[in-house]
Amino acid sequence: MNRAIAMVLLSCGVTLGAVVAQEPKVNPDAKLLLDFKKRVDGYMEMQRSLERKAPPLKQTEDPAKIKASQDGLAALIRSARATAKQGEIFTPEIAQLFRRLMYPETKGAQGKETKQAIKEDAPNPKAVPLKVNARYPDSAPLPTVPPNLLASLPQLPDDLEYRIIGNDLILRDVQANVIVDYMPKAIR
Repeated sequence: MNRAIAMVLLSCGVTLGAVVAQEPKVNPDAKLLLDFKKRVDGYMEMQRSLERKAPPLKQTEDPAKIKASQDGLAALIRSARATAKQGEIFTPEIAQLFRRLMYPETKGAQGKETKQAIKEDAPNPKAVPLKVNARYPDSAPLPTVPPNLLASLPQLPDDLEYRIIGNDLILRDVQANVIVDYMPKAIR
């Protein structure tokens, strides 16, 4: 630091330590979104490495072969994430941010339409186990997430998707048909 600048700062009562110690201000939402992205990227890195170890699925339209491939990858994921718990990706802080991001889309007249759209193709919440590493039931419909809610949430890699079950948000691995994490009471 220039000596003249240091003298001016000192004459104004600002210590050099205060100038050096100041950290740049960071948008807390951006910090949480970056944390979410890192968690998702970490999961995807693990999933892709396990996918390379799983028996390859040749192009087929046979549902039994597709399910067998999904089950094989799911078993590898469950083994690798045997101790995974709810909230490892949707941490409490990230969940709070997501609720805040989705809230404007679920209030008022537009919110009524959004909530109705959620209910239209929703499975019975009791039919889908809210459990990390659980298989998403083949018999349960895959509800769509209204576009306005998707637009308010961070974009996911192609192999992951958001789904809403009742008032809860799940993160589903498309390739393995596994619930990666879930966020209770996402929709108010």
